[in-house]
Amino acid sequence: MKKIAVVLCALAGLAVTPAAHAAEPDCTFTDAFCACDQTNYEGARFTVSPIGSSACVDLVEHGWDNRIRSACNNSTKTASLFASDDCTGRPYPIDGRTGQPDIRFQAGSVFVQR
Repeated sequence: MKKIAVVLCALAGLAVTPAAHAAEPDCTFTDAFCACDQTNYEGARFTVSPIGSSACVDLVEHGWDNRIRSACNNSTKTASLFASDDCTGRPYPIDGRTGQPDIRFQAGSVFVQR
């Protein structure tokens, strides 16, 4: 199993944005996948950055099972959410250098690449 770095962060002091505009994703780590437990990149944040070339992260193990409501991927490669806790089954892809402000997929794991 590949080694991974997992960083948990709580967002504080969020600016209020109009409902018609999604907030900008705040994912400052290099080649990272940043997930938030609220839409529009708000709330608590869970960040994953593989130490090697790729990693599957069990979200259940980290207390993030079915919590992702928005996410951004600042890697150049696609990250994928999975309903399972072991990155198997049908993926929910999030392309590199993009974000999704409203995710309704019930994720149990995420596969990230560098």
